[in-house]
Amino acid sequence: MKHILVLMLLVMCIATANAQRVVDTCDWNSLYDAAKSCIDKSDYFTATKYLEQAAKIRESDTLRRKLAICYFNRGYYKQCTELCLAVLQPDTLENDLMLLTKSLTKSADDPDTLLYFQKILFDKNPLNQNNTIALAQNLIKFDETDAAADCLQKYYDIDSTNLSVNALRAKVMFLLDDYKSAIDEYEKLIAAGDLQPLNFYYLGVAAKKTNDLPKAVRNLEIANQLTNESNPTILAQLGLAQLKVDSIAHRGTENLKSAVECMQPNPQTLKTVYFNLGGYYENRNWRKSLDYYLKIKELGGMDASLSYRISICYQKLNNHQKEIEYLTKFLDLSDDSIANSYARQRIQRLKNERFMNGNK
Repeated sequence: MKHILVLMLLVMCIATANAQRVVDTCDWNSLYDAAKSCIDKSDYFTATKYLEQAAKIRESDTLRRKLAICYFNRGYYKQCTELCLAVLQPDTLENDLMLLTKSLTKSADDPDTLLYFQKILFDKNPLNQNNTIALAQNLIKFDETDAAADCLQKYYDIDSTNLSVNALRAKVMFLLDDYKSAIDEYEKLIAAGDLQPLNFYYLGVAAKKTNDLPKAVRNLEIANQLTNESNPTILAQLGLAQLKVDSIAHRGTENLKSAVECMQPNPQTLKTVYFNLGGYYENRNWRKSLDYYLKIKELGGMDASLSYRISICYQKLNNHQKEIEYLTKFLDLSDDSIANSYARQRIQRLKNERFMNGNK
């Protein structure tokens, strides 16, 4: 027991001595070793001071690399980027490129340069998962979705089992309107155990785009359940799919109403929801249909189609004065000569009837 205590004391003394060892501030090697020790403990503040002092004594890419790491971790992305660029060579290390692209991503002030170096890193190693995903996402932002698909396909040709890459690949297929391929890929992801709500959501929407409504409703319902029935986008898409199935259309209206209640969406989203609800209630409840169409008008969504639908609602509700008003708006907005001819005839007929009934 005494031997163990003595040994422990000896170890503690050695550790204390090492910790208190004075750093030779005139020796770059000593400064570098001290900085590495600080980095190992995530003390980037002290490491930065040592490395900046060492850099005054000796120019070295090794020092620059370590200092760049410190700058990055302390949020000095511009300085990190400058150091990374300073050490780049034709055969530069992959780690240098990774740190550079991470720094450029954080600074977010030079997206073109970021994309350039992400492509270089991808050419060096397409299996660098983090870079491949980041590059594909960046290409999508630059509206180069086809290029993103090519990038992900190159990765897939080498490794077809990476669920993170495959999820992005499926989304790219969706964005390219290749819905059948997207459906296949999302079904593979789900079968492999990737049960994220977004996978069910995109699978459901893709199925809706191909008019496979049972599959669309089934998967959108799962996505809705996984998000506790609180995601307005999922609720809206589920409602729109259900509206197309007569037996569950009433549930679609409820989900669309819930979507409106739990979000403050952009006007275009609301217009889409209200337009579909208005269409659903046509021939069922003309008053409700009219109310939804008028909500679109309040959002600034008046166009020829909406004017015409409102005029029909007023016709069914026997409010012919309002019907004439919205048929007139329709004529102002429409360039359809056949429809315009019908609208003029309808207006004239209504005015004639009013005259015959003694109304001006």
